[in-house]
Amino acid sequence: MSRLLVTHGHHFGVCYELLERTTLGRSSGCTIQLLDEKVSRRHSSVVRKGDTYTLQDEGSSNGTGLNGRLLLEPAELTPGDEVAVGNNLMLFDPDLEILRDLEGAGSVILAARGGAAVPPPAPISSESPSLQPFRFDALLNGVAEMLSGPRGVGRPAALVEAVTRGMGADNGALLLAPTGGEPMKAVATYPHRGRVTIAREAVHKVLESKTPLLSTEGTVELTVRAGRSLIEAHLGTSIAVPILHGGRIRGVFYADSARRDAFSELPLTSVQSVLTVTFTRMLAGPPQALRPPRATPSHVEPASQSPAMQAVVQQARTWAESTAPLLLIGEPGSGRAFLGSYLHSISPRCEGPFVQVHCGALPEATAESALFGHERGAISGADERHVGLLETADGGTLLLDDIAELGPQLQVRLLRALQEGRFYRVGGTRPVRVDARIVAGTHRDLLGAVRDGLFRDDLFETLSVLRLDVPPLRRRLADIDPLIKQFVADFNRTNGTRLKGFTPESVGLMETHDWPGNVRELREAVNRLIVLTRGKFVEAKDVEEELAAHPSSASYAVDDDVLKRLWEREKRWLSAALDRCRGNKARASHMLGMEPSDLDRLVALHSVDEFGR
Repeated sequence: MSRLLVTHGHHFGVCYELLERTTLGRSSGCTIQLLDEKVSRRHSSVVRKGDTYTLQDEGSSNGTGLNGRLLLEPAELTPGDEVAVGNNLMLFDPDLEILRDLEGAGSVILAARGGAAVPPPAPISSESPSLQPFRFDALLNGVAEMLSGPRGVGRPAALVEAVTRGMGADNGALLLAPTGGEPMKAVATYPHRGRVTIAREAVHKVLESKTPLLSTEGTVELTVRAGRSLIEAHLGTSIAVPILHGGRIRGVFYADSARRDAFSELPLTSVQSVLTVTFTRMLAGPPQALRPPRATPSHVEPASQSPAMQAVVQQARTWAESTAPLLLIGEPGSGRAFLGSYLHSISPRCEGPFVQVHCGALPEATAESALFGHERGAISGADERHVGLLETADGGTLLLDDIAELGPQLQVRLLRALQEGRFYRVGGTRPVRVDARIVAGTHRDLLGAVRDGLFRDDLFETLSVLRLDVPPLRRRLADIDPLIKQFVADFNRTNGTRLKGFTPESVGLMETHDWPGNVRELREAVNRLIVLTRGKFVEAKDVEEELAAHPSSASYAVDDDVLKRLWEREKRWLSAALDRCRGNKARASHMLGMEPSDLDRLVALHSVDEFGR
């Protein structure tokens, strides 16, 4: 299959797209008619032989251009090549991957209204015999029947037909919302493979207002007479409805009818709701089965009894609706990743993916491929296309923790992706468009890194449009009690234990510690205490022993006494876990939150047998 994308049609002074779906034989071509006086009757051709496509001029009077140069002899085309034919600049794309589903796709032309003025319609009265009130039940039943059938979800042409016929319209089209200055793309039309002409100002009004538009000023049609292309106006009615998802327009559904009363008494709000249910999954991401309502909350509320954390959580809720990048700054272990996940869970993108990556853990040699993906054969060992983390997060949120660890080249690529909303896979020639919110995290002084030339100032400005400073745990000691309760509940649920919790005295002792490792250190300490505790509650004496083995200050002198306490406590910790799990090392490693190989190493180091002795 081949596609010629007309990006500039200067003959009409408008931008439009021409889609052609055709199956090519071993040596055959497809014919595209361009409505342009500078285009010869047989101007140029694209011929396929095997897996190659060749462009050649057919003796045209004005010649054919390829990538800015006059084509003097047949040339092989590659994806992304620019072909100039008359006043039309076309991009060659052989595999049609840009559309999710081209079944029934036709052509959509956005045109300025032209031709003779449409006479004003006669007033419609209830006594008019031609009046046919809009039947909302027909639209609803048609869409419901199609969505419940095997051709429903993910089949644009079938759904466009169901909606168009349910509305009693003559023509219909589903359009992808334009991004990055590109022309609007047609996903499907009705009639199938038909041509639909839409008044450009109608689409622009819908995109600007994000509200449906019903017009009784007539319709427009593109026709060819005596070798000339004309935009003609006719009596009729048209409607354009925006498809919204997450507060953003994902597409527009257009329909028109030659009958001026076709959409009388139209319930615009109800129609938009039906079309949103019908098309939003298709336009916002890969087709998915409709999910039942969740019986429990999809997120865990942050522990925020302290004023410092309450202010952070309140600001996070305010910015959850935004699509702007967000910068999270906080010490290691303070909860940046958790806060990023929380932001995603309460945002309109909560149904989309949440992808988390620690930039410092990306191998330098493969970091670019990991983030942006690669095409087959682009790098050594790339036997197939790889989808990167940024593309995986399409429709959701990408958390880039330790953002300061990104190298200079990746910083440039990330900045361009944020500015343009698109990027290229490694070795790719076609831009990949993504709609992912970027949340960046760091514990470093990015301004200092900018001054030292280690971090781009323009990337810093882009990422820090919104900024949250996550306070360390020593500044929010009031959160220790709810955090302990949350960690105990998590441990019980994961390991099937029934610990009641910590006594008030033990919690008080935990609040005297300054926790240099922040929330991460607190969680590890709670898990160790749970494993070591034999009763229903963690007692104060257990906490005293834990804190004595792990002093508060990060700068303490590591003397022999401290090392001895740590060694003995770690051995008791391993023994208690193996004893609880009756010698099952797989269960014990899971309880301790470590790999089985690490458990084997520690068991051998401390000479602990499989029964915890």
